[in-house]
Amino acid sequence: MKVPFSLIYYLIAALLSVLVYILFDLRYSEAPPLFLYISFFLFATLSLVSHKMVGGVASSGSTDFIQRYMGLTAVKMFLILSVLTIYLWFNKEHLFAVGIIYAGAYLLFLIVDTASLLKQLNSNK
Repeated sequence: MKVPFSLIYYLIAALLSVLVYILFDLRYSEAPPLFLYISFFLFATLSLVSHKMVGGVASSGSTDFIQRYMGLTAVKMFLILSVLTIYLWFNKEHLFAVGIIYAGAYLLFLIVDTASLLKQLNSNK
């Protein structure tokens, strides 16, 4: 049975949410900001959208794959860094922890997204 990509991305977001909750509770004895939970599901949704947009080009064998992948990755990175910057500008509590967790989660989703696209691209050859 093949697990759909959407389920994998949202499972990663849920697992990250649980992990961050446990770590914040151990370190600060409080719940993490709601911003982090929302961000994990934002990462999952953005990854799904970009995967759909780039996956269509990858399966068609078009030469636009690299340009589209790099362009969408740049747009995602700009959007995600803008959201982080705005949030941290107004909420300086746990600045370092939130920034590190956010960046780590973004990199995790980028790695999973890239690996799944590479697998799809190689299966089309």
